[in-house]
Order: sequence, then C-alpha cells, then structure tokens
Amino acid sequence: MQKESFIPQSDPLKALLKEAESNGTSLWPLVTSYVNLIASSNTQWIDFYWEKVNSRIKPWIGKNAIAEPLYILTQAFSNFFLTQQQESLNSFNIFFSKYGDSPIPNNIKGIAYMGRGSCYRSTGMIDKAMEDVIMAKAMIKNTEVEEWHIYIYRMTGEIHLFIGEYSQAEVHFLEAKTVLESIENNTLSTPKFRVYDGLATCYLKLGEKEKSLNYLEKALEVEDISPAEKARGLCDMGILFLDEPEKALPYLEKSCEIRKNQHLMDAYSTSLMYKGECFLKMGDYSNAEITLQETKVIIENYNVSTKKLHLYYLLKTLYENTNQYKLSLQYFNLYDSLQKEINAQQSRNIFKLKNNQIASQHEEIKIKHAQLKDTLNELARKAMVFSIITVVTLVILTEVFLDPVIEEYSNNLYLSLGSKVLIAFLLKPIDTMYERILFKRAVKDVKS
Repeated sequence: MQKESFIPQSDPLKALLKEAESNGTSLWPLVTSYVNLIASSNTQWIDFYWEKVNSRIKPWIGKNAIAEPLYILTQAFSNFFLTQQQESLNSFNIFFSKYGDSPIPNNIKGIAYMGRGSCYRSTGMIDKAMEDVIMAKAMIKNTEVEEWHIYIYRMTGEIHLFIGEYSQAEVHFLEAKTVLESIENNTLSTPKFRVYDGLATCYLKLGEKEKSLNYLEKALEVEDISPAEKARGLCDMGILFLDEPEKALPYLEKSCEIRKNQHLMDAYSTSLMYKGECFLKMGDYSNAEITLQETKVIIENYNVSTKKLHLYYLLKTLYENTNQYKLSLQYFNLYDSLQKEINAQQSRNIFKLKNNQIASQHEEIKIKHAQLKDTLNELARKAMVFSIITVVTLVILTEVFLDPVIEEYSNNLYLSLGSKVLIAFLLKPIDTMYERILFKRAVKDVKS
C-alpha cells in the first residue's frame, strides 16, 4: 500500500528550524519540540520532519557540545515511534556509551533515559525500564519542559500495569493528570490523550468499567489527536466491550483500518487479534481463523511475547471449538511453554524491580536521616549561641536599666529578689521561642 503524501495544515517547527540555522542554542528546543510532536505516533510527522531536523543539527556537530548527542537522540526517538525498537535501543546505547559520563546537561540525559526506558518497557525488560525511569525522573526534575514530567509519571504507570500492580499504576497516572491539569492554557493533545487512555486501562483492570468508559470517552474527545492515537483509543474501547462482541467489533474494525493505513503494523496486529477474539466469541469460526492467522504472521515478525501468549490461547480455543484437537494441542503446548517462560522472566523482573525500588527508598531515607542529623546539630548549636546572646543581653539591660531602680529600693528585700527571679524566668520562654523558630526552619529545609 502506497503512503499518501503528507502536507500539514500548519508547520509547527518552521520557526525553530529557521532559528537553528544560525543559532546553536536553539537545537535543544528544536529537538524537544520534534520529539513531543512525533510522540503522537503519527509517522507522517517523522517522514515530514526527520531529515529537516537532522539537516539543522549536523552543521553544528564539532562546534556545539550538545549537537551530536541531540543528533543521536533524534535517530533514537524517530525509530522508537516507528516501532523499530531494536534500532532505537541501539541508538540510545550509543548515546550512553559516548555521553553517559560527559558533562552535557542533565535534561538531555534525562530524556535519553526516558526514551531508553520506553524501549525496555516495550520489549518486556521491566527491571531495566524502571531503572531508567528512576534516573530520568531525577534528571528531568527541574527541566522547564512540563510534558516530560507527565511522560515520566505515565510511563511509570504503564510499567506497574505491565506487572499487574493496577492500584500503583493508578497512583502514577493520577500524578500525571495532576501535572497535566496544572498547565495553564493546556493544548497538549498527546499527553492528555495518553493520560486519559492510561487511566481507562487502569480502571478496566481494576474492574471499574464505568470509570474506564468515562476516561476512554475523554481520551477520544481530545482535540487534534493523531490517527494513531484515535486508533489506540478505538482499540481500547473494543477491548472494554469484549464481553459484548457485537458492540466491540465496530470499534476494532475501525482501529484496524486506521492502523493499517498508517502502516503501524505492530499496533495493527493488536487490533486484529482482538477483532479475531470477537469473531471467536460470536461463534464465527471461519472469520476468526482468517483473522487470527493473519495476526500470527505479524506478531511473530515483531516477536512480542505477551501478544504471542494471548494469540496462542485464542488459537488453542478456536481449534478446540472446531474439533481440530491436534492443532488445539499444538497451540496449547506453545501457550503453556511460553507462559512458563514469561512467568519465570517476569518474576525475575518484578524481583529486580522491587529490589531497586527498596534500594532507592533506603538510599533516600539515609540521605534524609543524614540531613536531619546535620540540621538538628546545627539547631542545637544555634540555640546555644542564641541563649548565650540572650543571657548577655539581659545582664547588660539589667545593669544599665534595672539595677539603678532596684538600688532605690535596696532596703526592700522582696522587691529586689522578685526582680531577679523575673529576669531568670524570662530566659526559658525566650529559649523556647528560639527553638520553635529554628525547628520550623529545619523541617522546611529537610522537606525541600
């Protein structure tokens, strides 16, 4: 199928492309804007802009320290959104081998970690994905590009979805939603769609179908979503209604049509597989076999184990229902073998993930403990200094102002003694006031 030529109604990178010709400092805004644009998975944007962006970066290589790393990242992200995961992962690894220990800005390293983490997540290497997400989160923390914060929370949510921790996934997607809604005049269609779609998946897994439907409808109502995003939302809508296959089928057919036309074959295989499942549930075994066998060709080409597992189960069920027991047994054995392999690998991944999270939390607690200890020591030192200053000040004030008055009443033992006791009692409330002020400041410092 020939791709249609793509002529966009507007040129969102036009000004940045022009500026990058004469100004090397605009390379970072150009690349981040390009990555945000292609994050919609609209491959036509990649076709239209990839070479244009590259042509602006190449002349600065050797003249600008960030030009080459940004050039590598452009290749990595472009391949990722073209679903060429291995090529993308290779580029990210080249980036880290060259620039992992270099003094380039942390925000550049941060989006590199985020991108590589996405590759790992897509290929099922969850422990590695989480390691990179943790690094990305630390480095992107202070970046001015708010979209990155949304992507980090969303990706963390997707990792927890993958390992079956749906409540934890919900927490991270809601954090992404909070950041999203805090952005004034928000026109970020891709992050908005991804967050709503992610929440829909969370609530479907948690058995809250109404909430899931609500967020899917919100996702599909987002303005200016790409065809790829629309197809994803339609596919998820079909999955939501799988128990009502006649209702689910139109959503999945439309999703298949869009994904195939967009040449998103890995994503197309997902919609196609659930379309086949609809036929299976409806008892239309002829169409189910045609659809699932077409799915099998594509899925085995991309070799995504979780998809293969679901497909083998559907084929096993299909041939069992059509009394083709030899084929049913063949697919059952493939399913059983792959399930054991995935479960073993996933258990290792989850174990590593949990260990990494515990180690990270332990390290954070150690740092906070050390900060608190230093703060309390500083607090004690300051309190002692202030107490000494207070005593000295009160003695001076007593000698200058109070003693002459007391001398006039020196014969009055009770008045003289009472004044001295009053001065002594003033020390404690003043000390307490100092301690409270210093403690509040200490707590504020530790929190920050």
